[in-house]
Amino acid sequence: MLVAVVGLLVLVIFGLLGMAFVVRRRGRLVEDTTDSVRALPAPSPSVVPPPRPRSRAQMSRAAGGGGLAVATSSAMVCPTCRTEFHGMTYCTRDARRLVPPEEMLGGPLRGATAGGLGALSSLAGKSAGLVCMACRRAYEPGLRSCPHDGNELVPFPVYNATRPRRHGSTEPTGVIARVCPVCGAKYDLSARFCGHDAGELVVIN
Repeated sequence: MLVAVVGLLVLVIFGLLGMAFVVRRRGRLVEDTTDSVRALPAPSPSVVPPPRPRSRAQMSRAAGGGGLAVATSSAMVCPTCRTEFHGMTYCTRDARRLVPPEEMLGGPLRGATAGGLGALSSLAGKSAGLVCMACRRAYEPGLRSCPHDGNELVPFPVYNATRPRRHGSTEPTGVIARVCPVCGAKYDLSARFCGHDAGELVVIN
């Protein structure tokens, strides 16, 4: 009986020791895992690039026309005076509807005076059309009289050779002194027509 009790006590003692060993080993494993996690480098916060500033619409002067326009990616050319414009529908010099440069079928672009824009260097390619000597509006070939005032139209080379020459009359002056009575857009003093609706400009009082 005594031997059985002693054996039972020994088994209990060994069981307690085994449990203590297991618990201690688990504690060490948990500590090792925690230390390894702490040793890992902290993830760096993701760097968000700053938002790009929106590009503001650049105001540029149409070459030779003197009108102010919002610059766009595609240029348009006046078939009559061969001046290149950006952001307009009509030429500010002769009120002719603008066309894409590829429709001109000739004449490479040359550097212009104002705003770094270009103009076609020659009258080759598409016909320059006809111009009214009175109101200076340009029209497609085929008309004989001006629909605006009834005067006889002449080819643009004839008009260009016979019109009175005033030094700097077609170059931008840098003075915003004309306004379109239709849309209210303001233009340089040297412009004659609105580049958006072809309306005749008036001098600002």
